[in-house]
Amino acid sequence: MLKRRLIRISAKKLAASLLMLWLFAIICSSQPSIMSFVEAGQNNIFNKGYFSYSIFPSYDLKNDSFDAGILLSFGGDRETNFGGYSLGYTRKFSLLKQSFAVSGFYLWAPFSTELRETNFCLTLNYTLPHFRFTLGNNYRTYRFSKAYIRSDENPSGNYRIIEPGNFIYTFQYRLNREEKLWNLMFSVTNRDYFIIEQETNPVVLLKGTYQFRENLSSFIDIGYKSGGLLCIKVDYFGYLIRLGIKWDILKGQDI
Repeated sequence: MLKRRLIRISAKKLAASLLMLWLFAIICSSQPSIMSFVEAGQNNIFNKGYFSYSIFPSYDLKNDSFDAGILLSFGGDRETNFGGYSLGYTRKFSLLKQSFAVSGFYLWAPFSTELRETNFCLTLNYTLPHFRFTLGNNYRTYRFSKAYIRSDENPSGNYRIIEPGNFIYTFQYRLNREEKLWNLMFSVTNRDYFIIEQETNPVVLLKGTYQFRENLSSFIDIGYKSGGLLCIKVDYFGYLIRLGIKWDILKGQDI
């Protein structure tokens, strides 16, 4: 009996060691990057304005890319300053000499201490020298927290709302090709870093980028958001200004 237990423990240790070696090999052969930004803005929810900070570590391994992000937000009558986290994976490929990419994306965000939002997204990206198009679908769930459900004195069983079909799109024009030191981009999209809007509530973004060094670049975003694109009256919802920086940690180094 003791011998079998020792064999199980040894097998688990061996599996864990092999897993760590595999992860270490992936990390060493990949290109790690860190992107971070600060954002300020005002909208109909936060009339007095808001401020947020986010950081996105990522790894590029040939045609595969993995990323994660975390958001902290301040301002308004918030119950929590934790704005959510995200996980993403992208696979690049060529078809008929054209550049495509398939992306999977998960987003978890708390509206309050009681209400949660989760999103599973799948998109197809098509890139041209001056244009980029993204089309996909988002599976969204709104639900109450487990603590709230346990404390509910009149349980009804209706603790979640599911939106299985939410169309995702991005149409972007770039003034210069990617290899230029600076660029200007104009986008219309219903997906931002930690927000996925309804199809009728697009965000219009003007983005500027500048490459300081081979492994260091900065960007600034100015965004305008409306409500009700297909309604008789399109209302103003809010605006944002975002300033960020990206560091490709090992780029340009002899490794």
